[in-house]
Amino acid sequence: MPLKAHYDLMVLLDPEADEDVRAGVLERVKSQIESGDASLRGDSDWGMRRLAYEIDHRTEAQYHLFQFEAAPDVLNELRRSLSIDDTVLRFRTIRLPGEAPEVTPPAPPHVAPEPRRRDDRGRREGSDRGRDTSERQAPQQTEEEPAPEADAEMARAEEAAAEPGGEPAAG
Repeated sequence: MPLKAHYDLMVLLDPEADEDVRAGVLERVKSQIESGDASLRGDSDWGMRRLAYEIDHRTEAQYHLFQFEAAPDVLNELRRSLSIDDTVLRFRTIRLPGEAPEVTPPAPPHVAPEPRRRDDRGRREGSDRGRDTSERQAPQQTEEEPAPEADAEMARAEEAAAEPGGEPAAG
């Protein structure tokens, strides 16, 4: 007998599908879990939620979380049936490190994403991707302060001129 593990299954359903069709998909998932070598620990309808990015030109989906204990063959059957159903936009099965919690987690609160603002150059804030955006200016040298290379050259010329028999520095 294969070892059973605990899993979370998140299913995202098409909001444009008929309510009866979405309910039918959820019932099929429940019956697949309960008919195989598995046991349903809990399920929670998280309702319509905004997607982080569009999926098939849809900006929201109905989220549903299932928590169950199952053998690998049940997972394969679930994966196959969910992948061919057009009502299912996405699904994700995650193996839990221990047992499923006693109570299925409720939906997290709806949090509206902050609108992205653009700075005056048209780039989004925070889109510098690790580049230093501070204004850099080359150090300006004045005529009173010669470059370090010039200082060393002048010092060598002065030493040569100070030595007896040395030639005076040119220019």
